[in-house]
Amino acid sequence: MPHKFEFSGSQSKISSSFTYLFSKNIMLRHSCGVCHFTNIKRPSDITIADFWGYEKTDANFNSDDKGCSLVLLNTDKGHRLFEIVKKDMNVIPAKLENCMQPNLLHPSTIHKYRDAFERDYTHKGLVYVMKKYGDMGWRYKFKILFNKTKKISKLWK
Repeated sequence: MPHKFEFSGSQSKISSSFTYLFSKNIMLRHSCGVCHFTNIKRPSDITIADFWGYEKTDANFNSDDKGCSLVLLNTDKGHRLFEIVKKDMNVIPAKLENCMQPNLLHPSTIHKYRDAFERDYTHKGLVYVMKKYGDMGWRYKFKILFNKTKKISKLWK
């Protein structure tokens, strides 16, 4: 059964928790772990992705800190289409070796608790999984406190 969520007041916390969970790969589809498109030989004319590591090309390009996109032109048609629209964009040419990101090299590593996450979400809902796996509950706060304590104890040695 589909879930409906209405965010009021706590939207930014839910949003940061979603980002936290997404970055852990706990919410990925199973197919992301076996994706055969994780290479630079792509069937599309153009590939668009987040440009992680743009600093290797131009450290000042993302000065507004809003992120920037990587555009890979895979075919002659892709090159022609991009030439038509690039005048409306801020574009910096980049060497392919400076653009290589994990998902252009290999499939994502699926989190070991991915199936449990899905079961918990299905049966107990969004807030429950945000507290259990995300950055909202006592588990996360305890983990942060534990890691800080570990760092402090290393200083005393």
